[in-house]
Amino acid sequence: MSLPLQNLDDITFEELVKEAKSLIPVYTSEWTNHNPSDPGITLVELFAWLCEMIIYRIDQIPEKNYLRFLNLLGIQLAEGEELASGIRRGVQQLSECTRAVTVEDYEMLAYRALMEKPDIKENFPDISARTICLANRDMENKKSEDTEQFGHVSVILIVSTQNQSDLMKETYNIKQYVKQYLSERKVLTNRVHVVDPDYQDIKINMLVAARDKKLADTIRSVIEEHIDPIQGGEGKKGWPLGRNLYKSDLYYLVERIPGIDHVKQIELEAPALKPHQLIKLKELNIEVEA
Repeated sequence: MSLPLQNLDDITFEELVKEAKSLIPVYTSEWTNHNPSDPGITLVELFAWLCEMIIYRIDQIPEKNYLRFLNLLGIQLAEGEELASGIRRGVQQLSECTRAVTVEDYEMLAYRALMEKPDIKENFPDISARTICLANRDMENKKSEDTEQFGHVSVILIVSTQNQSDLMKETYNIKQYVKQYLSERKVLTNRVHVVDPDYQDIKINMLVAARDKKLADTIRSVIEEHIDPIQGGEGKKGWPLGRNLYKSDLYYLVERIPGIDHVKQIELEAPALKPHQLIKLKELNIEVEA
């Protein structure tokens, strides 16, 4: 929401004339003719008219002032560009995040760095990613599992693509690029660490009652989508960090699928997660009985 423009002075011509006439007895008591025909009153009205024009100009910002303001922001108008276009660019620049201060800043800038890395989209056109920032954590050197490391910031980089094998070869370079990008924009006293996610494997064996045995593929797809670290979870923003998977989650997911009668049995092997860990589906066996 923009700030409302204030009137620096809203006094009118009539008010100026009235105020000037009220001061005449104070300074010139012998001046008693205040009719419009009096030459003195004519001069009062003339000066009031000039003063009203000056007041109007006070509230106007000339174009050269806008140009000076844009220059302060480092914005130069291109040849033939209108002033309004330059102002829009200036406002947009002010609203952009260019420095990492909060956790949200680190996450947004890390994501931007990844997507702006040279050749990343050419080599992996279907790339998707999620960034998670942990304050006062040194996940790179495994020092923050039990105690906080003040001044350290760890960014977990979760990247996915169909060509995962080639992406793994680029993982180190990607992390170094993102780390350098953040280091140039961080608070001076912070130390930045960019790390891979710490996955914990889970195994699921499931027995489901349904008429159509082909529903096994649908069940697999629903479960994989729900626990996806990038697009899973309740809000479709990625499975929450440190959030355990429970049998009740699986019952809730599967029994909502059209065509499923009920879930007969679930065996779930899932370790208790630490606050910085994520789950990864290692094995999923689904048996459908009529």
